[in-house]
Amino acid sequence: MRFNVTVLRTLQPVARVLALLLLLPVPGAYAEIVTLKLQHFLGEDSIPHTALIAPWARRVEAESNGRIRVQIHPAMTLGGEADQLVDQAQNGVVDIVWTAAAYTPGRFPRSDVFSLPLVHGGDPAATNLAIMELIKRELKPDFPGLHPLLVHVHQGHAFHLSGRPVASVAEFRGLTLRPPGRGIGSWTIEALGAENTKKRHPKLPKAMTEGELDGALMSFNLAQSMGVIEAATSHTLLGENEFFGTSLFLFLMNEARYRALPADLREVIDRNSGPVFAREMGDVWLKAGHAGITAAKRQGNSINKLQGEERAKAHARLAHVVELWLKEREQQGIDGALLIEQARQAIARYSGG
Repeated sequence: MRFNVTVLRTLQPVARVLALLLLLPVPGAYAEIVTLKLQHFLGEDSIPHTALIAPWARRVEAESNGRIRVQIHPAMTLGGEADQLVDQAQNGVVDIVWTAAAYTPGRFPRSDVFSLPLVHGGDPAATNLAIMELIKRELKPDFPGLHPLLVHVHQGHAFHLSGRPVASVAEFRGLTLRPPGRGIGSWTIEALGAENTKKRHPKLPKAMTEGELDGALMSFNLAQSMGVIEAATSHTLLGENEFFGTSLFLFLMNEARYRALPADLREVIDRNSGPVFAREMGDVWLKAGHAGITAAKRQGNSINKLQGEERAKAHARLAHVVELWLKEREQQGIDGALLIEQARQAIARYSGG
């Protein structure tokens, strides 16, 4: 019995040390793994998927040491329609979405100032940086219940035409064109004297080659991916590196989901949704636009840029688009003129202009 008591007394300190060691946390061993569901409406071969969404997900996973896992669901595989994506993020149906603002026209009345012709200058990196600056203040009311990871644009819209080339404002008259969405894109076509097509034309290149419409207003990179460049014979820009407005794209996270993350994981998300990311994606879309222009030239299509008096006439017509936008904002109690001024100034700062 004496032997057993002695042994027990000897083992007691060791047992206490072992118990304390068991209570100590082992870094990463039992840390909770956060799974984020990310949905978008495009295929896995699209530029947004391959250049933005998938690389972002892999970076976040790596920088969190595997504590964040991002499940990407392209082509709406989690269900719903493209125009429901913002609601899905806002309501927590999914954690993150990437989508085009054109699917929910009027929902981002402040942010779409950057879509206007005569505001976006053709440098998507500068515009992206300007957006991400203003989103902290002036644009914030557009995103209730949402945490914007990135709001960005592409290079800009040009006219892609299958009929006669257009190098003057008068030559737009009589054309029927597909707009990039309701609102600003449609107003742009009408302001220049053309008509918006009343049909959807899901097979746009076929509709162009068969003469159902004369062309479309969209970016060169989208025109290339849709086969529109092959159906076109000419393209028209507003000027040298100047476009007829642009489109707004949204990479959004549910605000409550973001806030519920541990502080160190929020930092991982923040590091991958700031100015560096905005500039990087601007450069991606600029290169994609240039690739589309190169493809058009390689095909032998003519690329026309409005010059001199014709460019001035177009600017005067497009000023009417801005006026329509301002009138809508006034009705909504939004100071649109101030937003335009702030947007232009911010773009100029980031472009060095």
